[in-house]
Amino acid sequence: MKIAILTLGCDKNTVDSEYIAGLLSQKAHRIFSPEKETLWDALVINTCGFIDTAKEQNIHTILHWAEEKNRRIRTGLPPFRLYVVGCLAERYGPDLVRLIPEIDGMAGVGRWHDIVRMIDNPTPSQVPLLTSLPAKRPSVRIVKSMPRLKLDQLPYAYLKISDGCSHRCSFCAIPHIKGPYRSVPRKILLKEAEELLQKGVKEINLVGQDVNKYGQDLYKHYDLADLVRDILRFQGEFWVRLLYFYPRPISARLVSLFQNEKNLCPYVDIPLQHLSPSILRRMGRHHESGRILHMLSGWREEIPDLVIRTTFIVGFPGETKSDFASLLSGVKHFRFDRLGAFLYSPEEGTSAFHYASPVPPRTGLRRLERLMQTQAEISLERNQKQVGRIKRVLIEEKCADKNLYFARSQADAPEVDGMILVHSQKSLQIGSFVNVKISRAYTYDLWASVCD
Repeated sequence: MKIAILTLGCDKNTVDSEYIAGLLSQKAHRIFSPEKETLWDALVINTCGFIDTAKEQNIHTILHWAEEKNRRIRTGLPPFRLYVVGCLAERYGPDLVRLIPEIDGMAGVGRWHDIVRMIDNPTPSQVPLLTSLPAKRPSVRIVKSMPRLKLDQLPYAYLKISDGCSHRCSFCAIPHIKGPYRSVPRKILLKEAEELLQKGVKEINLVGQDVNKYGQDLYKHYDLADLVRDILRFQGEFWVRLLYFYPRPISARLVSLFQNEKNLCPYVDIPLQHLSPSILRRMGRHHESGRILHMLSGWREEIPDLVIRTTFIVGFPGETKSDFASLLSGVKHFRFDRLGAFLYSPEEGTSAFHYASPVPPRTGLRRLERLMQTQAEISLERNQKQVGRIKRVLIEEKCADKNLYFARSQADAPEVDGMILVHSQKSLQIGSFVNVKISRAYTYDLWASVCD
């Protein structure tokens, strides 16, 4: 069968889609992204159900493909079966069934084998659709190696070292969607990392809701630093990047790896969510902003060229002018290298969903725009300091112009940070490392030329 897989949402969904693709390819199915071909026998949509904007976009996407399925039937083209998996299915399965009867099968988070069985064993049209949704307590646990098939040609990949979350932030629905924090056993991760490198991947991004907690639920004497050390022992030039720390200290052994391992990107993504003490308390974030910023300043002193990325939520219920001023002041003072921000989204099942004193949407949007404008000024200032520097970059994609390439340095995480536009008279290989000299700076991107 020809099966298309469409991934929506986060990088952990990217990994899950590649697991599904790997399982299907073992069954001799042909797998590809829907934009690469126009006709297929089945379409799997891997969904996100985290915040309102994501849910709306995902539902519109499913409705679009449901209508395409009906159009093909009306016009006599070969029809296809439509499957929906992932977080949106987990969270709103029964509602999706009522809203979109064109769906042929549905599976929640971590149900990779179930969706493969549905595709291999379709039901007759008169039988109700196939579903695999846990009743009350979702859990994503990987206990054996999964086959994996990349659906793109990009030279980076994600290694999901854990899933779920055991924190109880008042605004977040992830624990309700995915269940408690579950580390992936080290043997599985090392095997998967080695296979990715053998297939030509040049950057492995370790992802989880709280990577610094890795291994605590499985081992007494094996943690994130041990896992990173073991991955870095593989041969060849490649980068390792760590994404999504919870605000807490990191071990001295991990600091030492940052200091001494050239293949470990000096990059930390640590979502702080806010800097106002009162808002942090209402968020259920059990850390004090002043102490955390002091800790991050210490990391900057200890780790050469460290890049710190964070994320903030604006417009949380009860956020006053003073609270926002505290956030803005902290951003101006600390000057984060990378920063993303989102408008608060009330989510069913979370304690913040019932909080009083909502922030008017217009007020929230004004604050969001002001915060991002402030960060844009900081980002431009930091980028201007890069002009004239030599940087080692990973060539990621060729531009339409034959002499231009998109690239990233160790300071740039894929998909969320800026790019380095590299000019080269000679042809460059995708997935190669080259040295470039920065010649121009923009707000988020840089322009460079290959060094002789």
